[in-house]
Amino acid sequence: MNRAILCSAIEEVVSRYGYDFTLNDKSYYPATICRYPAAFMLQPEFLRQEGRKHGRITYNVSLRLARQGAKLTPKERSELLAEMEEQMMEMFISISQTQRVAVVDKLTIKPLSEAVDTHGAVAIEAKADIETIF
Repeated sequence: MNRAILCSAIEEVVSRYGYDFTLNDKSYYPATICRYPAAFMLQPEFLRQEGRKHGRITYNVSLRLARQGAKLTPKERSELLAEMEEQMMEMFISISQTQRVAVVDKLTIKPLSEAVDTHGAVAIEAKADIETIF
């Protein structure tokens, strides 16, 4: 139940920023990107549970954002990455304020060096441990 609530909350937050959200396995990335801007989240990884009837479940979440970047200069790509990084931080702040989310911890954000598509997309990835309450 916590997984579904967490995924739904992340989709809602990401969609507010205009990203087309997809939740799937890594093997389907980037084939599932249909339009830009795109957000791709891997299935959350269950890390640990504290408590039985009431407690906390911690998931490791990996979220990627991609935007069209084929005709951008290196400076424009750098500026776009900075903007996406700021959006990603804002998204995780919003997620941390979602009902039943206790803590967003160990947030890391980095530009993706691997090719997202054959059209020169600009991509960034964030990983975090998100503690949920049940």
